[in-house]
Amino acid sequence: MLPGIKNDILDGAMGVQGAQADGRFAAIGVAEKPSNGILTFNDPAQVEPAIGDGPLRDLLVSALSISRTAVSVIALEGTIPGTVSEVTPGTENKGKGTVSVSGSPRNEYKVSVSIEVSGGLNEAAFRITIDNLPGRMITVPDGDGKYEIPGTGLTLLFSPGTGGFIEGDVYRFTATEPSATNGEVLAAIDRIFEAKLSIEFIAIAGVSASPLWAALATKAIGAAEIYQYLFFVAQARYLKTSETLDVWANALCGEERGTVGSTRLQVCAGWIEEADANGQLDVRGLIGTYCGTLAARKVQDGPDAVKFGGIAAATALKPDGINDGHIENLKNAGYVTARKYVGRNGIYITSGQMMSEEGSDYDLVERRRVMDKACRNLYTAQLPAVNDTVTIGADGSPEGIEMFVAKSQAPLDIMKTNREISDGYVIVPPGQNILADKKLRTKIRIVPLGKMSYIENEIAYMNPALGGAE
Repeated sequence: MLPGIKNDILDGAMGVQGAQADGRFAAIGVAEKPSNGILTFNDPAQVEPAIGDGPLRDLLVSALSISRTAVSVIALEGTIPGTVSEVTPGTENKGKGTVSVSGSPRNEYKVSVSIEVSGGLNEAAFRITIDNLPGRMITVPDGDGKYEIPGTGLTLLFSPGTGGFIEGDVYRFTATEPSATNGEVLAAIDRIFEAKLSIEFIAIAGVSASPLWAALATKAIGAAEIYQYLFFVAQARYLKTSETLDVWANALCGEERGTVGSTRLQVCAGWIEEADANGQLDVRGLIGTYCGTLAARKVQDGPDAVKFGGIAAATALKPDGINDGHIENLKNAGYVTARKYVGRNGIYITSGQMMSEEGSDYDLVERRRVMDKACRNLYTAQLPAVNDTVTIGADGSPEGIEMFVAKSQAPLDIMKTNREISDGYVIVPPGQNILADKKLRTKIRIVPLGKMSYIENEIAYMNPALGGAE
């Protein structure tokens, strides 16, 4: 080579972070059209054409109506079918005709069939209202009198009897959603892990119970051991027809709560009436809007921060009659709930409660998210140093690792600049024996942001003639 100047161009000195997981999550649940692999959605309009109806559809539409984040999705067929109630005719019906229903529902439905035009087969006309969303007027079919309700998996059978159907008659029934076994859900989670996605959490669509919650807590521990720092979000059941609110809340806080204590698990016990972006008005678990709210917020901002406003799609707090006492008990048991504030319109998330043990540093989701982001960023920053060589000092401690410390400190400094943390430090303790164990030990200390959950004011009258305020 001829004489000249050579520049060795180094990389990584600017502390630029790679792709961030902020706001990204995965969702698993039952849908009409199961997926062969992992799908990705970022718009509510994409969901139903791809996976059809079902609990997973509801979660995704609710979440993506709030935040257009990228959601990685596994749609399951679900081996546990939904159920259909008996059809109840209206108390003021005048016709002799009857309506029955059959099939396997693809979601939870509240259905009303109203007669719009009197007559028999091929004469009468009806309108179906599903979850308060009325459809078009349809003529009662001739022949066997059967009508398949599109997209629901259900078929109506019209039997006119001797007098046919009379305008104004109504018939009502409900259906429960299909579900997957715990084994099916856990197998899908493993597929998410194997894909090594850049996500913050995994949401499980549909109602689940403490056996699955305990399994999710275990899965989260295993994920952290393979450098996937994430948590799970699940949904607790709704009030049963035969239950009072007190019985329902006490059951969730007691025997149905289980013994799980995890800093990587959240369970929504809140329910709302919700008008989603696709025009459906339905009573749904809080999980969909909660996931969308998390995705829309910065990691340090709690989902309960009042300054951002309430849940836009929520039209009512459910179940009817739920009060602050029920909500507080559910919150104290570790559940995510919804509430109202005196003097403000709208419905708000009570808190981002984790199902953690009392006294945990990670009792709130924003503390979980901030720490997980720090862990992910530190992992990325330090990975190039794995299997590198280092000079050893007289006491056996590593020397000349200032660049390593600086690269480790960089992501913490960025988080501080972004007001995600108050401060962060990287410490390399002396006296290490890296020659023997090939292990460099550091201590990372993070000062989180404070949270003003309670504001206590001292307020009184003051007479200026008697002196200033104390």
